[in-house]
Amino acid sequence: MQYSKSIRLSVLATALAFCAAAQANNLAITGPGAGADGSGKASGTSYGDVKDADLQSYWQASGNNGQRVSVKWSSAVSANQVVLREQGNSVTGWRLVNNDNGAVLASGSSIGSNRTVNFSTVSTKKLNLEILSANSAARIAEFEVYLNTGGNPTDPTDPTDPTDPTDPGEPGPITSCAATPQGYASLNGGTSGGSGSNAVTVTVSSGAQIVSALQNRDLNRPLTIRVNGTITPGNSGGVSKFDIKDMDNVSIIGVGNNALFDGIGIKIFRANNVIIRNLKLRYVNTGDKDAITIEGPARNIWIDHNEIYNSLNVGKDFYDELISGKKDVDNVTISYNYLHDSWKTSLWGSSDSDNYNRRITFHHNYWHKVNSRLPLFRFGQGHIYNNYYNDIQDTGINSRMGAVIRIENNVFENAKNPIVSFYSSGYGYWDTRGNSFSNITWQEYPGDGIIAGPNVQPTAVLNLPYSFNLLPTNQVKAHVLANAGVNKCSF
Repeated sequence: MQYSKSIRLSVLATALAFCAAAQANNLAITGPGAGADGSGKASGTSYGDVKDADLQSYWQASGNNGQRVSVKWSSAVSANQVVLREQGNSVTGWRLVNNDNGAVLASGSSIGSNRTVNFSTVSTKKLNLEILSANSAARIAEFEVYLNTGGNPTDPTDPTDPTDPTDPGEPGPITSCAATPQGYASLNGGTSGGSGSNAVTVTVSSGAQIVSALQNRDLNRPLTIRVNGTITPGNSGGVSKFDIKDMDNVSIIGVGNNALFDGIGIKIFRANNVIIRNLKLRYVNTGDKDAITIEGPARNIWIDHNEIYNSLNVGKDFYDELISGKKDVDNVTISYNYLHDSWKTSLWGSSDSDNYNRRITFHHNYWHKVNSRLPLFRFGQGHIYNNYYNDIQDTGINSRMGAVIRIENNVFENAKNPIVSFYSSGYGYWDTRGNSFSNITWQEYPGDGIIAGPNVQPTAVLNLPYSFNLLPTNQVKAHVLANAGVNKCSF
């Protein structure tokens, strides 16, 4: 294809302008002894290509996952902004790490041709861009580093924006019986489940009727199933779990205090826009052995005002999780649930290779007499606020494999190791703010990982892409005890 002289000159001028600006301000090029290195170097590529102001050259990773490229200096520089430029759009999970202390500065699910990442100013001799996952070997064309002192406007929708315009200011009103979720389930158009002008509502009293309602639904109309009775494996027509599978826009809601799932659970699989509310679920030892399982791809799930429990008077593997999620799950909120008497409570990411960028909010839940996984969180981002934890017997919130969890205004009482990073090949991180700790035992197990206490300090910053109302910590316990669980609202 031939271009006119004027177009060629315009393109050249733009390229020269980009190069000049990058040379003038980009610390990856101008900083003291600026250099680049990485791991997973591919044939014919150079680490230096990420700091040469040339968008056509790139560093290419040797694999899809677990790759890293770095910018380093001979002496420390101050920085608060990185611009990442990918040739192509293959990255599906990344994080930016201060190599000097291991702190995660930001993380995300994509890069693309121009990703601006803002963070609080740090002093560092090396920054690492870690490629957690990609559809193909990533090609990073530029890894630019800046100290932004000019007050440039930031993107209010960027969760790495250090100004975080969605941070709560003065505490606002807390509505425990809200019609719509707060947190990550409020994104991507929100979560409405089976509601809508053309919705279908059915009331059931047996598991077989739930199966029929799901299997025979009109996929063009939202569906609400209202449960009024005790659901058991024996009255469920031979199924081992209830599959909300390959369908969207579904709610399962209990009637008053009458909905009990006794020994059988719910699986949400390849489904979006699902609400589970006002149910009791217990003693699930069939199917996936979880009370509620979410397996991706799945988006916009709201689990609200349920009571879910097993028993600690059995072996720890007799039951599995109360609520769990794995693979490509995103935009989930878990709120106002009473979760108790459980060995394994809430697992997100089934293994150290389950490296999707899950984003989950937990708020106003009551975690009582539970052993561990409160939650266990691999990869992605979590927001845990205004929860009440009482009687944690082994470990509480377990952040692993690069996960970043914002833990704020929670109450921890009678707990052992309430915040840890244990039992994985990579550590996770926490952004701790305003929590209360009472009668806490911190016990180190160096072979297992690291504990956050007794002097709990943040190891990362997680800013949020949504607004929310935050209770003062001294009001959390009473509010959660009064409002978490079933039969608290008129649904």
